Amino acid sequence: MIIIEIEVPMIGKKYDFQIDEALPLREVKQELVDLICRKEQFALQGDQNRLLLWSRDGRLLDDGRSSAANGLRTGDSLLLV
Repeated sequence: MIIIEIEVPMIGKKYDFQIDEALPLREVKQELVDLICRKEQFALQGDQNRLLLWSRDGRLLDDGRSSAANGLRTGDSLLLV
């Protein structure tokens, strides 16, 4: 497990999450979106598959690969756009 920060610029908020580094980011992203929507009490409009995870250095993360395969470590900060 690793702890990462997710920033969602559309709503101007940041969240800390503990994720399983072996899961494909596609699955992690689904869980993140579900948790954020529940916390903020809104439903996501549109196709969730269009959301992308970006590293702070401008690298688009491959959601078919795990966070470990994408080189993520505890303390990393990502953008969900």
